[in-house]
Amino acid sequence: MGVIVNSGFSKEKFEKFLNKTERPLLENDNKAYRHLVKADALRIKNYFWESIDEYLNSLKYDDTNPDTYVGLAYSYKQTGYIKSALSAFNKAKSISPFHKELFFEVGCCYCIDKKFSMAIKEYKRALQLSPDFFEAKFNLAFTYELNNMNEQAVREYKKIIQDFPDHIKSYNNLGGLYMKLDQYKQAIKVFKELIKIDSSFSRAYLGIAISSDKLKDTRTALRYYKKYLKLNPGSENLAYIQQRVVELTKSRDLSKKSHLMLVS
Repeated sequence: MGVIVNSGFSKEKFEKFLNKTERPLLENDNKAYRHLVKADALRIKNYFWESIDEYLNSLKYDDTNPDTYVGLAYSYKQTGYIKSALSAFNKAKSISPFHKELFFEVGCCYCIDKKFSMAIKEYKRALQLSPDFFEAKFNLAFTYELNNMNEQAVREYKKIIQDFPDHIKSYNNLGGLYMKLDQYKQAIKVFKELIKIDSSFSRAYLGIAISSDKLKDTRTALRYYKKYLKLNPGSENLAYIQQRVVELTKSRDLSKKSHLMLVS
């Protein structure tokens, strides 16, 4: 992780931090380092509980190394102990307060714990440290959506699309959000833009189909339902969509017959 320089970080504090990290290794440092290396190796191999023991052993000899807390936090996160992960990430953050990734990870943990307002604060702090931090931008938008802050979510997705016009997930999320808000015409526009980027993205066709269906545009709905089924024949919604195609086809045929009766 790169160090993010912040105006509140004085030269004196920075030199003190460097001196602390570059001091000669003492006996306890060697023991702490050996446990840390072993813990990292265990975590890489997905032995998370064993790695937690080694991280805790490392902290017995040196409780000032942020890398130890970060590794411990990741292992706790993988085992589902989110509160313990939060505690470890926050400890690392207190030791090394200018790493954008630490704020990001804390935000992710709060999201998992469904504390969305707190997650939003962490993502915003990460973006203060690094305004171009893309993952934090996307997670901020998604967390606004999870927290039912829909206007903010729409605004953030639009910003991402403006800066990253090929980011498919943002188009997909924005289109889905418009559908959730019953803004079907807006949803269709977004999904059509997505198809221009990736014509094989089947969910965009389904989004247009459902939105058109809601708008009583039977012809367009049928066309896009069929395109979706062609691209995704193994869809878990296959039975429902096939039934809807049958219903819309009958409805259209009845409408045509009614029209012919009127003009004959």
